[in-house]
Amino acid sequence: MEYPAASARATTVVSLFFLFALLPWPGSAAAEEATCPFAEKRPPLAEVLNASPSQRPSLCKANLAGTNLAGADLTGANLTGATLKGSNLARARLNRIRLAGSNLAGSNLAQADLTGADLAGADLSGANLPGAKLNDANLSNADLRAANLTSVTGLVCDQLRAAKTDRTTVLPDGMKCN
Repeated sequence: MEYPAASARATTVVSLFFLFALLPWPGSAAAEEATCPFAEKRPPLAEVLNASPSQRPSLCKANLAGTNLAGADLTGANLTGATLKGSNLARARLNRIRLAGSNLAGSNLAQADLTGADLAGADLSGANLPGAKLNDANLSNADLRAANLTSVTGLVCDQLRAAKTDRTTVLPDGMKCN
């Protein structure tokens, strides 16, 4: 025997459960604001760069597209998920920087020091990296298609195998990985 009222209540409860599961929890935006205060925003770079590294706010998810950061010292900074598309980071000190999931497509990283950098899942397609230092950098799932890696130092085959490359990736002279 079927009970229409009970069936309707069960359907309503299940529907409400799925509706609430899809909605963000109150405070989740505030939590992201606390961890990524410049999410989707352009931070006040002069203030950030002039602060001591231990006093700098997180730049995760910040919008830094097209920014000139040539020669900047961002050692240890958190730029996870940031947009740096088309930025100039030539000669920048980016040791131990966190750039996982960031968009650096078409950026200039010539002679940048990326020693120990976390570039996992970063988009470096079409990026210019001649002379960059990649010692111990995490390139897992980093997109290096059409990237210029001419005269990069510290790059080993295991890093390249972990990254996304294709025939348009320009490798350092003489480097061949099977």
